[in-house]
Amino acid sequence: MKPYEFLGKLEHQIDKILETKNRVLISVVGKGGTGKSFFGKYLRNHGCGKFNKRNISVIDDSVMWVDFLYVFRKAVRIKNNIFDELHPFLKKLPKRKKIIFYMNATPWERISEADILLILSTDENKRRERLQRRYKNPEDVNGLLNADNITDYKIKYSCLLKEKI
Repeated sequence: MKPYEFLGKLEHQIDKILETKNRVLISVVGKGGTGKSFFGKYLRNHGCGKFNKRNISVIDDSVMWVDFLYVFRKAVRIKNNIFDELHPFLKKLPKRKKIIFYMNATPWERISEADILLILSTDENKRRERLQRRYKNPEDVNGLLNADNITDYKIKYSCLLKEKI
């Protein structure tokens, strides 16, 4: 897979935040089919620039992969219908996990703030193809394609990055 070109900018912002904080929370948002989960998988396997995968944790909706015996990973699923600032996940993380990526189209349902808000977008034709592969029902695909374009993610953040992938 070709590395994401914007990782250098993201790495720079993470460095700046880690000068004053122990951990960085990055909220990754975008419409369905923009590549949030695919980007999360890339981060879990390759890391983010100089930050290797051992320093990173990815929470994709209600699932977080955690190291198990340093070689394996297991999925931790914590479904929650309440606003919890990700505490059930964060209390399971070792201190070496300095960078937390939270992938969710509607982050305000679970968190009130993030250090970085990363908005992903993609070409609408590519997005349609991805959604058609994921959902077999055309009504589901059309519903997601016609969903309102969210511009206010209703969380506080220090840094905003927008990237087309």
